[in-house]
Amino acid sequence: MFAKLSDIRDLELRTLKAITEISPFAKLNDLVDQAAAALGRFSPKGAIDFDLGFLLDIRLRSDRHAKLVERRVDLGVLVQPNSTNKDEIGNVSYSLLICKTKEPKTSPILRKAHFDYEPVSSRNHSEPKPSVHMQICGKYSPHHAAAGYSPQRLSALYPAFEKPRIPLPPTSLALLLNWLLLEFQNGSAAQPILKDERWRKLVCDAERTVLTPYFKGGAEYLTSAKNVGRRFLQSFMYEMTD
Repeated sequence: MFAKLSDIRDLELRTLKAITEISPFAKLNDLVDQAAAALGRFSPKGAIDFDLGFLLDIRLRSDRHAKLVERRVDLGVLVQPNSTNKDEIGNVSYSLLICKTKEPKTSPILRKAHFDYEPVSSRNHSEPKPSVHMQICGKYSPHHAAAGYSPQRLSALYPAFEKPRIPLPPTSLALLLNWLLLEFQNGSAAQPILKDERWRKLVCDAERTVLTPYFKGGAEYLTSAKNVGRRFLQSFMYEMTD
């Protein structure tokens, strides 16, 4: 259902390098600086854990005169190894946070979501959940606290209310960032990045690395004679006995 940890580590390393080297990213200089800092701390072993906080021009329909507004965005990456098999993943959490303004210490939080993977072998079986899912809001990470986000700014989104968890395919930093740029294409940085050949190739590589195990496993489940009459959502996505 999810790629090997070694493949994800290689993919995230290549993504950080691409952000620092692809020229159109220079317009998002905060992102480039954060990616360079994450590269300096990147470990060939253990967990992958970093946050990229940067400013992005975002236009919302509610903005006066459809004006572009610089908003603080945070993309977080946490990939932890399985405790017994170091090339198997024990837990994954990619996060997205979008502020109303550019100052995390004072800005209301417009959107916050986590894109998680928690294999059945690692979780509490008394609480059913899709192994790969999106969780609306969720708690702050230590990176958010270090950036100055206050608990009060998150309270309106009810972070303790964890359900429903929405089943989704897995993601990665490149896929999450590419999706963000597709959603907010009005800024001056988005289109040049989306059209850059090296970035396009990296996104294609990321899609095949992350999505192939998931969709291959799903297709095999749906076409297997032994699964006729079994429910895909419960048996495959929740990994529960049907």
